[in-house]
Amino acid sequence: MHPIRSHDALFRFVFGDAATLAELLRAQFPAEVAAAIDWASLRPADREFVDEVLQERRSDLLFEVDLHGRPGLLHVLCDHKSDDERTTALQLVRYTVRILDRWLATHDGAKWLPPVLAVVVHHGERPWTSPRNLADLHELASPALRTFLQPYLLRSGFLLVDVAAMDEAAIDAMRLSAVGALTLRFLQFLRRSDPAEAAGLIAGWQHLVAELLRHPRGRDVVTALFSWFLAGVPDRRETLRTVMNKIDEENPPMRSALDLLLDMGHERGLKEGLRRGLEQGVQQGVQQGVQQGVQLGVQLGVQQGMQQGLDVLRSVLQRQLRARFGSLDDLHAARLLAADADELQAIGERLASATSLHDVFAAGGGR
Repeated sequence: MHPIRSHDALFRFVFGDAATLAELLRAQFPAEVAAAIDWASLRPADREFVDEVLQERRSDLLFEVDLHGRPGLLHVLCDHKSDDERTTALQLVRYTVRILDRWLATHDGAKWLPPVLAVVVHHGERPWTSPRNLADLHELASPALRTFLQPYLLRSGFLLVDVAAMDEAAIDAMRLSAVGALTLRFLQFLRRSDPAEAAGLIAGWQHLVAELLRHPRGRDVVTALFSWFLAGVPDRRETLRTVMNKIDEENPPMRSALDLLLDMGHERGLKEGLRRGLEQGVQQGVQQGVQQGVQLGVQLGVQQGMQQGLDVLRSVLQRQLRARFGSLDDLHAARLLAADADELQAIGERLASATSLHDVFAAGGGR
C-alpha cells in the first residue's frame, strides 16, 4: 500500500470501511435510536453519485443505510482544521441540498426525501466551539425577534464527534474495536507529541496494537497509522529508534508491529529481502541465504550512505541471537553494538552453524 501522509487519507482509509464507520457512528446514538438502524446495511454510496455532489470535498464519505427498511444517507465530514470554521453548518447545508437534488433526479415520482445526517469528525488542536446548526449563525439581538422568527429559520445541524475534546477514557467508553480505538488515539494524541512522548504513548497502547494485528485489516491499518505519524515528524529515523526502544520486543504481537516499523524505517533501501534473507536463512540453517541477506543489507546501506542499514542489521541479528541462545550478556551485546559492516557480515555467517554465543563471536572463526 502507498504511504499515508495526510489526515484526510488516513481517515478515509480507516473509516471508509463500513464496519469500522458503523462502530464509530453507533457509539454516538442512544440505544433505542441505534436499534432502529440496520447497521449491517451500511454501504458506500454510488461512486458517480458521490463525485457529482461532493466535488469540493474529496475527503468526505457518503454512505447509504436502511432505516426501518427505508433508505437513508449519511454524509460524514472529516474536519481536521486547527480552528473550526464558524460556517461549517452552512457548508453542510449546501452539500445536503446537492445530495437531495441528485437523489430526486434518480428517483422519478418520489413523494418523500431520505433523511441526510451530516456527521463532523473533528480532531483539531482545540475542542469545537463554533455553531452546530445554521440558525445559530444568525445575529438576532432582540429576544422577541428571535422567538418570532425561530419557527421559520432553517435549523439544519450536524452530529459532532469531537475527538479533540476526548481523553483516552472517553475513547474507551465508545467500546470500539482496536481499529477505531487506536486510530482515534493516533489522531488525537500523536501528531502533536515529541518523539519521546509519542514513544511512551505507543508503548502504553501495546495491547491495542496486539489486538489490531489479529484483525483482518490489522497489518494494513498499523502500517497506515505509523506511516501517517512518521510523515509528520522532522526526524523519522530518530523518532523510529525512540519508539523501537520503548516497545517490548518479548511480546510476540508487538514484535510483528516492530517488523512493520523496521520496514517503514528503511523502506527506501532495506526492504523485505534483507530481513527475510537473514531470518529465514538462519531459521532454515542455510548459510548461503544468511550471507546473501547480510551482504544485501550492507551493500544497500553503503550505497545509500545510511548508517541506518547497519542499525537494522544489528536489530535483526540481535533478535536471532536471542531466539537461538536466550538473552545476550553485556559483553556480547557490546560487541554487537560496536561491530562494523564486515564484522556484522561475519557474525551473520557464523550464526547459521554456531552452537553457542562463543562460536558466533569467535574472532576469525566460521568463515
